[in-house]
Amino acid sequence: MRSRSARGGCRNNMHKEKTMRQSITVTHICSVVVLFVVTLFCTPFARGQALTMDGESGVFFAPVATVVPSAPARWNRPTLSYHMVTAGPVAGDYINVSLEEGFGNWLEFGYTRGNHTDGGDPTYSPLFNYAGMNIFNAKVKVVAENAGGHWWLPALAVGGTIRTNVPYVSQYFAQKNATNGDIYGVATKVVVVRKKVAILLDGGVRGTNAEVYGYGGNATYWQARAFGAIGFPISIKGLVFSPTFEVDQEPYHLAYVSYANVPTSLIYAVRLSRAPDSRWSIDMGTGRICNTIAPGINLKINHAIAIALDRRF
Repeated sequence: MRSRSARGGCRNNMHKEKTMRQSITVTHICSVVVLFVVTLFCTPFARGQALTMDGESGVFFAPVATVVPSAPARWNRPTLSYHMVTAGPVAGDYINVSLEEGFGNWLEFGYTRGNHTDGGDPTYSPLFNYAGMNIFNAKVKVVAENAGGHWWLPALAVGGTIRTNVPYVSQYFAQKNATNGDIYGVATKVVVVRKKVAILLDGGVRGTNAEVYGYGGNATYWQARAFGAIGFPISIKGLVFSPTFEVDQEPYHLAYVSYANVPTSLIYAVRLSRAPDSRWSIDMGTGRICNTIAPGINLKINHAIAIALDRRF
């Protein structure tokens, strides 16, 4: 890696680049939101489903045990999702577009193209300044929530994700793209507290060799990591407002930088969706994704800002 002294000489240029990039980012987000809202309300048959950064039904990273809705023994119309995460001056911005398909209300699968804009830190941004990656996902709902009349039974699902052409970190050290993935089991339960207030509980375990779901590169080996989320859906005049907190354990030791440990990701998000069918949704969130990973190495992603837009055609 380059010496820390390089930071001082480039500080003024970095400040200008950072200011320009933030201005472009804000303009880009506003343009996408306006386009989404116009399209949403001018297309009466549009439907939506909230997807993760990887493309499956879920929160921001963590999957849930439900799938995109479809009629029994029938395919649904595809669900389209857009995510943008401003991850700070080091890691840059991550921009994902996902397309998800479902069948029979028990199966979903899809593809996500991950794109990336460069960070401006001369020391550590070169670890991440690459174009993006391909993400493929699939999930099977094994047990429906409240199946057999058991009110206490959560929905249960198993799924997996494969990420190919992952350039982050590996391109810098090994001059090649990596492949990583997840295999997971998840349970999700909605507990109704009052007529218009509920609690969503979600938790599972994933086997993974990806750091921060691939956006931080690869881990040194496959590990079992826990994830979970709690949300509070509140129904307000045809809408559902859902404050949500998500936790994602990350694998120990970053590949090629084995002394670095990525901390647990903490995400605070709010979801607004149409009730009762969630035909569309808008998510906004922040959190501690990755900050200090080793003594003297600060990736400055302590307050990442994210927005997600979902709809189903």
